[in-house]
Amino acid sequence: MTLTVTKAGLQSSIQGAPFSGLRQLAVPSGGGADMLSLALANRLVGKPLASAAIEITLGPAEFAVQRAMTIAVTGAPCQIEINDTDVEQHHAIAVAAGDRIRIGRVWAGCRAYLALSAPIAVPEVLGTQSTLMSAGFGGLEGRALADGDIIPLGDAPPGPADVMTPPELQPFFGHGFVLRFVAGPESDRLALGLSALARKRWRVSSRSSRMGLKLQGNVIDLNTNAPIQSGAVFPGIIQCPPDGLPYLIGCDGQTTGGYPRIGQVIRADRHLIGQLAPNATMLLVPVQPEQAETIFAEKMKLWADWLPGLALS
Repeated sequence: MTLTVTKAGLQSSIQGAPFSGLRQLAVPSGGGADMLSLALANRLVGKPLASAAIEITLGPAEFAVQRAMTIAVTGAPCQIEINDTDVEQHHAIAVAAGDRIRIGRVWAGCRAYLALSAPIAVPEVLGTQSTLMSAGFGGLEGRALADGDIIPLGDAPPGPADVMTPPELQPFFGHGFVLRFVAGPESDRLALGLSALARKRWRVSSRSSRMGLKLQGNVIDLNTNAPIQSGAVFPGIIQCPPDGLPYLIGCDGQTTGGYPRIGQVIRADRHLIGQLAPNATMLLVPVQPEQAETIFAEKMKLWADWLPGLALS
């Protein structure tokens, strides 16, 4: 059985668990850009939280179903239609062979996730079915989905019915975000300290992708332009290029870099980077490392009952 991509949209791809333990081989983390929304979608269709699903950037996208199963859509708010009938996000929805799924353009945020109770039957590469488009492997032929693609599906029960994410656990996405961060390894180069990042509202430029996001705002002053030795970078690292406008590393970002690493978005907030669309605004709030650990522990406690075993990297 299969799922046909009738309209792929701006960028849709198969994403699931990150690539793990391979950064020394220059393999980025990858996986779902918003692992929390991915987990919520998979929870509704009765699959492990990091199972492969379809990540849809900004929308719209359309699919044709060739078998009965259960689907769910989470992440950025958008209109969802089954055969021209509106259905809701954060609900398990039964579909039948011949049904048409339409995911509309997102109203806020950046990425929606379509989970299927039937397993997506693409090969695992380096331990995951996720697509690393910059390297051309994983997912469906290592690329974004295209109109007319046929996604193979495995056999599985239809999935649960009448399940919804509790309203108090449904994330809210607007056009403005707050991300907390700690000082980076070269934050001592900030002429005004961490306030250079914190005392302004940043806007995401059109130069944004799963690899990273260029931020627009007042130019950051460094107290030295001396070069630094290239060092490790991770999703959530904030770098300061020579133009003084920071660059925020995304899930597909490179593994090393030579620009000063002036900040690091904390682990509890890192999944939100995947919901930053062009023109979204963002406030960066500095916290201490011990605060970051407490915040993460509290977030994991919040999700423990509904999403047991949730992994936010």
